[in-house]
Amino acid sequence: MLQCEMMMYAFSESATQALLLIGITYSIELLNFSATETGITVLILLVSSSMGCYISPFSLRRVSPVRSNQLCLFLLGVSTAGVAAFVSNANQKGLFYLFNAFWGACGGWKYTVERFITITIIPEGQDAELMGMYLFAGQILSWLPPLVFTVMNEAGVSIRISMISLLIFWFVAIVCLQCMGSCDYAVSATQESQSAAVVELE
Repeated sequence: MLQCEMMMYAFSESATQALLLIGITYSIELLNFSATETGITVLILLVSSSMGCYISPFSLRRVSPVRSNQLCLFLLGVSTAGVAAFVSNANQKGLFYLFNAFWGACGGWKYTVERFITITIIPEGQDAELMGMYLFAGQILSWLPPLVFTVMNEAGVSIRISMISLLIFWFVAIVCLQCMGSCDYAVSATQESQSAAVVELE
């Protein structure tokens, strides 16, 4: 189950990190944002991200951690598709700021719930090494979404369609979460795997 969690984080984190870069490129190229407006975009993202951390405990009181994470990634994908579909000219800067605030809220929610899941299923005594692996997984594919976006953009594909390429990575992450099953099942499966490894060593 840890393998599914690490794969999920690799894909979800790569797309979420790329969202800031691609979003800025989108706003400059299509919406003619100035340097000041770009700075406002980043500020809105940071502030809403800190506020988004409070969504995670609220959602965890109502659904399982895995479902909460899936919902968060789904909303990230829907909002990104919404930007590509409905924000297309300089007269819609206010709408872009609104979507940007939503991205930030989902980002804060995502980071909180993903760390909660990881800490929950990590076997006792392996915290340091597996958290290191978790952080490594978050960086290993960070180059891929910007590369896909750049290749599509340079090939003459509309920047609006290129932006939607991020949805592929979030979809893979949602599938990985589905393969994990419930959080309780992931914990028990990880413990069983650890017990079997200890028996083999003995």
